[in-house]
Amino acid sequence: MKSKRQMKTEKSEILDKLGKEPGFKVPDGYFEQFAHQLEDKLPEITITDVDEKPSAWIKWRPFVYMAAMFAGVWCMMSIFDRSNGSNDIDRRQAELQQEVTVEENADEAIMSGVISDIDYLIYDDSVAME
Repeated sequence: MKSKRQMKTEKSEILDKLGKEPGFKVPDGYFEQFAHQLEDKLPEITITDVDEKPSAWIKWRPFVYMAAMFAGVWCMMSIFDRSNGSNDIDRRQAELQQEVTVEENADEAIMSGVISDIDYLIYDDSVAME
């Protein structure tokens, strides 16, 4: 690894060989004449007044595009909602039907004396925890 002193001596040797002059030079008065030279090279343009009124389509086009965008987003949302919503509704209906069936069977079992009220309450609490 080179020390700082060695790096400084190498740097000074390189500067001595190359000199401190920049490699590129700008001609004298270049920037003072630049704007005038550029104006001379550009073509002449005549500006005419336009009295034409924009058509109705040009005025309403951004609003039509925005309405189409919102309609597309609404359609996509309704499609996704239908596909996900039907599964949720079917699943909830199945759960409710199962709860009703379990309660009806439990009532019959309690009345016939197969299980006691306490056993049913313990079973009901364990189902609710799931």
